[in-house]
Amino acid sequence: MTTQELVTELKSVTYDLMSLLERETTDLRTLSHGEYEQFISEKSALSMQYEQLVVKLRSRGDELRAMPEEDRAELRELQAEFQETARRNMTALQAAKATNERMVQAIVRAVNDKAKEDCTTYNRSAKTSKATLGGYGRTMNKSGGAFSVNETL
Repeated sequence: MTTQELVTELKSVTYDLMSLLERETTDLRTLSHGEYEQFISEKSALSMQYEQLVVKLRSRGDELRAMPEEDRAELRELQAEFQETARRNMTALQAAKATNERMVQAIVRAVNDKAKEDCTTYNRSAKTSKATLGGYGRTMNKSGGAFSVNETL
């Protein structure tokens, strides 16, 4: 493959990767788990292809420098656009992660608070009593506690 063909391929892959990152950033809140997994798969494949092309082109530095300045300027502009798109995508992903972590923490706090209020146990004589709570809202083992498992076949 010639250097010019590698540059053309790199431009194509970069545009595809930028498009995917922009769609991911835009659709992050509405994607189902399966759709997001597909995005991850596509992003991994395009990222690997992008990296391989960049490595090949770097090994052909003399040929790249011999290309017309117009083509090199276009490639530099495209790389700058790609870096900006990747930065926006990373910011959106970090924000989504932080939001999910806060949501999970709020749920854990709510469950723990509710468990402290309403958690009861049964003793051997089938009388109820307040449970002693351990970490994360779990009841601690108390001697004499009884339990049953609902087994329906």
